[in-house]
Amino acid sequence: MMAKKIEMNLVNDVAASYKKLMAVCEEAKHAGIVMQAIDELRDNLSVLSMETDQDPRAQIRRAGGLALDSAAALDALTPAQREMV
Repeated sequence: MMAKKIEMNLVNDVAASYKKLMAVCEEAKHAGIVMQAIDELRDNLSVLSMETDQDPRAQIRRAGGLALDSAAALDALTPAQREMV
């Protein structure tokens, strides 16, 4: 069970983006417009996903992971941070 209630404006943003995508696909005037609608929906879903899954490991994965340039950077992490990586 989730620790906090999902904000309805996030859900409404996802619903509006989905409706926009469906409308754009029906018109199908230009592929670029469809891709913009897909990107908007993906962005709104990502925000909703971050709100619902508060696990730091999931947030790091969604952000593209940690960039560790050297072994020294890896050694500087705490044991809990190493576990997340």
